[in-house]
Amino acid sequence: MRNYLFFTTQGYTYDPNNKEITNMQILGSEEGEDILEAFKNFKTSHSYLKEFAFKDVNAIECIGDFIRNLEL
Repeated sequence: MRNYLFFTTQGYTYDPNNKEITNMQILGSEEGEDILEAFKNFKTSHSYLKEFAFKDVNAIECIGDFIRNLEL
């Protein structure tokens, strides 16, 4: 199974000082034999996202290790 990360460039968030930042929104990840199966699984496991107005969802395959909790 392959793992894919789903995200959108729509929307914004806030930094810890409550300053607005336009950025990419990570919507979640899901596994599948290919990207279409992973997206189908993603829509099922993240069905609550249908309540939001995201229309442009992108995906990228996660390959190998990754680092978490980095600080600027």
